[in-house]
Amino acid sequence: MGQTTLTDNDCRVTLTNAFGNLRVIDSSYPSAYSYCLRLDTTQSIGSRTTNYTGWLKLFDDANPTDESIKAELTVYEGATLVQRTVADGVKVWSYDPIGNAYSVNAYNVESGPNVVNYRGGFINLFKETAMGTPQNLMALMDQASITGAARVKDWLGGLSFTGQQVIDANDPTHITNLIWQKLPDNSRFVQFNTETYDTGLTWTLNSVQIHKEDKIGTSTRVLDTYLTLAKDSNGFPLSYTKTSTDFTFVPPARSKVLASPRTIKF
Repeated sequence: MGQTTLTDNDCRVTLTNAFGNLRVIDSSYPSAYSYCLRLDTTQSIGSRTTNYTGWLKLFDDANPTDESIKAELTVYEGATLVQRTVADGVKVWSYDPIGNAYSVNAYNVESGPNVVNYRGGFINLFKETAMGTPQNLMALMDQASITGAARVKDWLGGLSFTGQQVIDANDPTHITNLIWQKLPDNSRFVQFNTETYDTGLTWTLNSVQIHKEDKIGTSTRVLDTYLTLAKDSNGFPLSYTKTSTDFTFVPPARSKVLASPRTIKF
């Protein structure tokens, strides 16, 4: 196995390529794509451990005459759904299942041409519903696609990316790039696991690990979060269409309306 240290620029080039390849292009509409990002978080405080899972589903059609952006964010604590946010192309609905309450805000008009700041309105309102660890799903969405071309921004501000490249001795076209930003004491780091099977022409993002340690009173809280591209039972990335029911919200019976969205923070 051959190993090489990666520069900050090497890392950014690899990540830009890998982020762009998260998209599943719609074969019928080349201007449209979709994907599903999965979050798995373990939170440990002393002897207590809590597990969270989350999914961010996105459909984005950049057709200038019929632009459409829809999304769904679901967050579970264990097996219990604790938040669902839906952007249906017009409105962002943020639902609190435990309180049976929801908020709603519009980023588009009900009919006719889209408003001028359609995309920006979606981004602002949809991101508003995520706090703490689920913000990592929003960060990956932002860098992978939602602003147009994939772009890489610092996950830990002010730190350079560094990494290690490993070339498979049995298959030189198979290369693994491990990339990270981290504090010197490793109390916080972000690590990206990427690989290629065509000598670096196209990179795949296998996972992102976000590690964070902080003090809560006399205890240390440890958060380990993994982001992956969700796939079906056959190993194919999940994809969606403009009419997928994931992007529909119907207020449940006897639910109440909140003035602002409730956010789950962990």
